[in-house]
Amino acid sequence: MVPRLLALLTAAILLTGCQASESQPAPATDTLSTERIVQNLKLQIPQLRQAQAVELGALSSSSVPGFQRSTLTVNGSNRVPVLVRDDGEQLLVLAGEPVDVSRSLDEAEAALAEEGKAQQEALGDVVSRLPARGPDDATVTLTVFSDFQCPYCAKSLPLIESVREQYPESVRYVFAHFPLPMHKWARPASIAAQCAARQDEDAFWTLHDAFFDNQAGLTPDNVIDRAASYLDGSSIDRERWRTCATDESSDAHQSAASLVDTAMQTGEQVQVRGTPTFFVNGDMYRGARTPSALASRIEAALEE
Repeated sequence: MVPRLLALLTAAILLTGCQASESQPAPATDTLSTERIVQNLKLQIPQLRQAQAVELGALSSSSVPGFQRSTLTVNGSNRVPVLVRDDGEQLLVLAGEPVDVSRSLDEAEAALAEEGKAQQEALGDVVSRLPARGPDDATVTLTVFSDFQCPYCAKSLPLIESVREQYPESVRYVFAHFPLPMHKWARPASIAAQCAARQDEDAFWTLHDAFFDNQAGLTPDNVIDRAASYLDGSSIDRERWRTCATDESSDAHQSAASLVDTAMQTGEQVQVRGTPTFFVNGDMYRGARTPSALASRIEAALEE
């Protein structure tokens, strides 16, 4: 139901504009509390949790018996007309299936907090198993769900490096694998990088940098051979690494592939929908992608 509703929300955003209300707002009650309903919506539709602002406007009478009408506003500009049942337990978007918004405000907030705690624990577990750049005791962990074939991920590296240079003792950067299905060499590259990390974490970062620097020349057919050339001069056993990277029956390959898959599954669990997606100390970073904006978020995390 949620994916279909999200599609309807998107369609409504694209097909409808602002609508002036011709009737007077209905009186506010706890049952029809817009704050309570919004928290329920966030619980039912995880994508809404990624928005910077979600607001449900004042309820007013509608032509549909048993329902009040309102407007759901996302990020200040995307507006979707909705109907809320008089008892405040269901919300309708166009012809979509109803959304259960029956929980009390306290119940909705408690459920959101519990879900958030579970996601933080899952993220922390996988982050502890992935290669990182920066001090082990850094106050701030910058986790980036990324894809070696993604051009936007390559463009984000200067941003990551800028905050690492600005906070050399305070920021630890973790690369979290999130190879997208349409990027055909991204997953083998992730596995090859994890195979390198099994012997020497520095070798992982050698491949990390080289994959991003050479995206245009890499293909599913040449990515392993190119990776081998990038490892020239490293201390790793090249034959062990190649077996791990290419022999799907080997324990080493299965272990590396399992960690890549676990990172991606964890990303999906914490609502990653594309790459790169940034987390600062486990909280998704939704601000502008500029050095000053990210530095501000780092500063805030240092003060927490």
